[in-house]
Amino acid sequence: MSTLHIFSKPLAHYCNNMLANLISSEDTVLLVSDACYNNMQFKQFSSAIHLLEEDAAARDISFNQGDIAINYTQFVEMTLNAKNTITW
Repeated sequence: MSTLHIFSKPLAHYCNNMLANLISSEDTVLLVSDACYNNMQFKQFSSAIHLLEEDAAARDISFNQGDIAINYTQFVEMTLNAKNTITW
């Protein structure tokens, strides 16, 4: 895994043009907290979106095709396996 991008806020909080230039196709996108509300909109940056299962469940968010639910143990594994980690 190249870079793990962890988003915690809704997509409207970020500049889309900036994100498009900073997230490569090899990178992984993980949505936590309120970023889970915009799982469909984040697909413009990555084809496989990971959502923290507990955060999505707490917000009653259903998973879409291609979304990947992960738990806290998998979250830790992702951060350990990533070359770089960026928390937005």
